[in-house]
Amino acid sequence: MTMPDRGTNKQLTAEDAAALVPDGGVLGCSGFVGAGFAEALAVALEKRFLETGHPKGITLIFCAGIGDGGERGLNRLAHDGLVSRIIGGHVGLTPALGKKILAGEIAFYN
Repeated sequence: MTMPDRGTNKQLTAEDAAALVPDGGVLGCSGFVGAGFAEALAVALEKRFLETGHPKGITLIFCAGIGDGGERGLNRLAHDGLVSRIIGGHVGLTPALGKKILAGEIAFYN
């Protein structure tokens, strides 16, 4: 995995950033509900996973629920095999991940 050549520009598109997340990687997220969260990155990660099956088995680390109780935020990452472990403090606004946690499909550490 290599960084795209952007010359002196240090900015990445959401797609370029999503391409850097390896299988088994760790993704730290900030924000609460929808504020301060990189929604475009979640969209790009979801799209990449649905198209290629990668990244798979990632670990999510976050402090609070990042979602809208529906489809936004970390709910976008609730596809079979994408997330294997979560270290977080609150999943009430991420019901799609919460269902996978309760079903024993994702390890959860609070």
